[in-house]
Amino acid sequence: MSIDEDIAILEQVPMLRVLGRGTLRMIAVAAETRQVQTGEMLFAPAEKPDCAFVVQEGMFALNIDPENSSRVIEAGPGTMLGEFALITEAARPLSAIAQQPSIVMRISRSMFMKILEGDADAAVRLRDYVARRTRQSVADLLVMKDAFDQKG
Repeated sequence: MSIDEDIAILEQVPMLRVLGRGTLRMIAVAAETRQVQTGEMLFAPAEKPDCAFVVQEGMFALNIDPENSSRVIEAGPGTMLGEFALITEAARPLSAIAQQPSIVMRISRSMFMKILEGDADAAVRLRDYVARRTRQSVADLLVMKDAFDQKG
């Protein structure tokens, strides 16, 4: 894929889109492209991550328990897998297994942080995005708690 095509894929990821096109260009240039075969595990639960992946082509099954496929979320092109690995060392909660031949862009945390260190405006936009997303998640959890409390 060309750099412009890579940037277009990165722009599909809300957390990355807020960084701006110039920053995405730097990420696209520095990211590694990796081919993943059907059935190959990209990462496992409890793994200590050092990168995130953006799906360029193909499909992945995300699951808490790789041995039990009853609760699977599918992730295709334009999806970032393991996004918080870019900003924290917390263990991965899910596995990601390729459902067909796939291509991903590997974005290392160290490269991502270096790019943000050089672009304070992008870092502020990312901080604001994460704060908004966290506030929304808390609000969603409170709504769910209220609904359960009313039924119980």
